[in-house]
Amino acid sequence: MMQRCLITGASGFVGSNLAQRLCKDLCQVRCLVRSTSRLELLDSLSLEFAQGSLDDAASLRAAVKNVDVVFHLAGRVAALKSQEFIRDNVEGTRLLAQVCAEQASPPVLVMVSSLAAGGVGTMKSPRRETDPDRPVSAYGRSKLAAEQAALAAAPDLSMSFIRPPMVFGQGDRASLQMFRGMKLLPVHLSPGFRRFPISLVHVADLCDALVRIAQRAERTTGRDAAPPPGQGRYYIAADRHVTYGQMGLLAAQAAGWRVATLPLPKPIFWFAGAMGELAGRRRGRAGIVNWDKAREATAKGWVCSDEKLRTQLGYRPAATLEERFAETVAWYRQHGWL
Repeated sequence: MMQRCLITGASGFVGSNLAQRLCKDLCQVRCLVRSTSRLELLDSLSLEFAQGSLDDAASLRAAVKNVDVVFHLAGRVAALKSQEFIRDNVEGTRLLAQVCAEQASPPVLVMVSSLAAGGVGTMKSPRRETDPDRPVSAYGRSKLAAEQAALAAAPDLSMSFIRPPMVFGQGDRASLQMFRGMKLLPVHLSPGFRRFPISLVHVADLCDALVRIAQRAERTTGRDAAPPPGQGRYYIAADRHVTYGQMGLLAAQAAGWRVATLPLPKPIFWFAGAMGELAGRRRGRAGIVNWDKAREATAKGWVCSDEKLRTQLGYRPAATLEERFAETVAWYRQHGWL
């Protein structure tokens, strides 16, 4: 029975939505936050805050005390150096798993990883849990290494991992940039002249899957000598896969705009990645556009199959992509973001 939960990364986009969902389910929710964390997305919720970080063992011990489930969402998505990914994604996860395993009654660890940890997938061959992992970016390699580090550091701890594709929805600042760009100039840029296939998932559907996984999903441990491929791991997706160009059209339609999709040669994305990398180094902070994201944007596609999640746990997206983009736009406008 899941009653007491800890969320790392609770002040972020997915974490704040998960906190809202768990509060609605009448769970006791504790959030690991930094002293500098922005908490406006959590203001209306009845929560317990534990101040700390993934590199502070003492703060983690206080945070995980007496909880049934730890939802590990904190992590780095962009970095100037690969060592930053290792420090925040890998070593932070390793320490969290160790602290969980130290408890007299260890919690279940549910980690939000990424489709990037598995690698590319196409419409004809969507990525599945049983496929060998072949990440193409430094970010993807760090998320895969984080999964492996958790298993190695706490071999007796029960864990499950979910690897979402692109996540969008209420509170998402990354997708907001796409909307603002199309509002300024009615064009949606797509990488390459071929159809670039992707999977998406709305944050509410991801949160629903996280609750299902915490309650009754397949687990894996580091003690498994030869676990079946993909044990304890799940992919998730929306009601259907689309191309990157179609995603832009769906988003624009939800906002009431008419836009044109503009496919661009891959070298332009490499150039943009280089410019973003230089700008990030100049200001000392990695931006959304950089070399690593250019690697992902020029891959064959990012499509995954959620058949396992549907079959084992009864997961179904609660609404269509059209409805989910409409909800997202309505939230942006209600909160003055768009």
